[in-house]
Amino acid sequence: MTRFLTALFCFAFGLNIFIASAQAAEFSAAEKKSIEAVVQDYLMQNPEALADALQNMQAHYERAEETRVQRTIAQNADVLFRNKADFSMGPVDAPVTIVEFFDYNCGYCKRVFPVLMEVVNQRDDVRLVFKEFPILSDSSEVAARTALTLDNQLTFLTFHARLMNNKAGLNDGFISQTLADMKLEERAIATQRSSQKITDILDENRQLAQALDVAGTPAFVIGNQVYPGALEKHEFEAAIEAALAAQRKSTN
Repeated sequence: MTRFLTALFCFAFGLNIFIASAQAAEFSAAEKKSIEAVVQDYLMQNPEALADALQNMQAHYERAEETRVQRTIAQNADVLFRNKADFSMGPVDAPVTIVEFFDYNCGYCKRVFPVLMEVVNQRDDVRLVFKEFPILSDSSEVAARTALTLDNQLTFLTFHARLMNNKAGLNDGFISQTLADMKLEERAIATQRSSQKITDILDENRQLAQALDVAGTPAFVIGNQVYPGALEKHEFEAAIEAALAAQRKSTN
């Protein structure tokens, strides 16, 4: 809807420029009025022309936005796909990487979690990168910071799975209990999670999300496309195949 209104505004703006140009030209007052009347009459008599122009303009802006996002992904490929601060799963040399921006309080993230795990576990050509993107609450921030202090992939995946499988609201007590169940020292973790290093990681993730127009969770980067929302399994499969096809095309 926003893009439609933008297109409508731009069309009206362009029409005003045309009329203003006509007014600035060497026309008499009567000629200027006649030109305005012709334009207005044409649009009144041919509303489909306005609809076609708006559709074309909307398509143009959508293509331009898609190109901008693809360029942003390419320019930030290292930090997006290969940042050592991020935990991941799957073969490091997999031809396709899925990057997930998620929040531990996000119900849709929890819903898509088993689907995403199934896709990654069933395919050896896909790698998954976890991007901590806490935007929903203070406990989201605490959970993300806690996850980023963990020292290996297995520990992270255990913590991540427990929080994602928790259907109740997340709070500090649940995080503490999870750490205790995992035999992890919360006091040391609490000191580490307030470090500037972790603040910098989260700030970088937020900047990436903003550059990619990611405003909610979950959101996935697959290949050179951004897919917002909780995807179904067939949607993940289609996105992966599209990324593989794009790679084959680029190498031919």
